[in-house]
Amino acid sequence: MIDIGLLRGMPLFGGLSDEQLREVAAALRGRVVPEGQAVFREGEKSTSVYILARGSAGTSKRLGLAIRASVDTARQKTLVRLVAPQFFGEVGLLSDLERSATVTTESECEILELSREDFERLAARDPQLGYQVLRNIAAVLVDRLRRTDLDVVKLTAALSLALGNR
Repeated sequence: MIDIGLLRGMPLFGGLSDEQLREVAAALRGRVVPEGQAVFREGEKSTSVYILARGSAGTSKRLGLAIRASVDTARQKTLVRLVAPQFFGEVGLLSDLERSATVTTESECEILELSREDFERLAARDPQLGYQVLRNIAAVLVDRLRRTDLDVVKLTAALSLALGNR
């Protein structure tokens, strides 16, 4: 059985009662992923959110415009390092969009997966649970969007200075 203490500390599950956390824990599927293995790859269909319960992983994105080209690890940019406990891939609960990055384990990892199908089943049985998780995802996405906006402003200013535009 998955320790609900792990889930309680995650922003994704903030505001859920212990009973709701137990329901989520019961729906999670766990697996151990060896070091150097992809949990999912950029471009794959997204259908789940993942919880990194143990270990570390890196997110990377292909460089260049040939998004559908074969994967060349030398042409990938590491974006973020994930250290347990953390969640990732939450957009998979919301849409069928392709994964925007690859997540690869940096050590042996314990990964917990909540599929969209299982989440929708939980949300249908307990609409408050569904609402709270979706609200939490929205808050995380808003925070990431704000940080991305700041990065775009910094990059635009740097490019403008580099081109001699003041």
